[in-house]
Amino acid sequence: MRPSFSLISSSFHCLFLLLVLFHGGVVNGVDITDETCKKAANTSPKLIYNFCVSSLQANPKSQTADLRELGVISMELCMNNATYISSHIVKLLEEDQTRVLVDPRAKKYLRDCLYLYNNAIPDVEDAIKAFEDKDNFSANIKMSAAMDASITCEDGFKEEEDLVSPLAKEDGDFFQLTATALAINNLVVVHNHQFDSLSILSM
Repeated sequence: MRPSFSLISSSFHCLFLLLVLFHGGVVNGVDITDETCKKAANTSPKLIYNFCVSSLQANPKSQTADLRELGVISMELCMNNATYISSHIVKLLEEDQTRVLVDPRAKKYLRDCLYLYNNAIPDVEDAIKAFEDKDNFSANIKMSAAMDASITCEDGFKEEEDLVSPLAKEDGDFFQLTATALAINNLVVVHNHQFDSLSILSM
């Protein structure tokens, strides 16, 4: 049976909306960051919507970015943050230079965290390359590995009773950034499938 005219018309309408999402970030002067973060937060319960929006909008390019470009922006934010955290840990370990008092018990866990974040940096680099090559599966694996750095780091401090993590905020921020990147990567996969399905339907 040939598809009805109304079905074809509806398919073309959906196809147009997907094209706008992928190739035109701005619709009626409003960027897609807000809508993207809403969808990301709905699919990732631990992702904080406001954090997603504020972090992406910190990059002016997000105002005109399509979904895939937002994905690159989110991953670059992860890269910059992991690099910052590594430098921050080094400063905490060099207590005399920072004049920041660190619980002596935390030192060994800070060294573990430094190792974790130093490994997270190449993981994010690989995730960006895979994402740009449209290898979303590999991008997911690499970004998930990077996310684990924040979780494992924070868990280390919990091994000592009453030890307050000196990286609680940093670990939390990195977790949110990687969660955002992972959610956008997954949204790209979903939209790719929808785009392919609608393209076939409209033939």
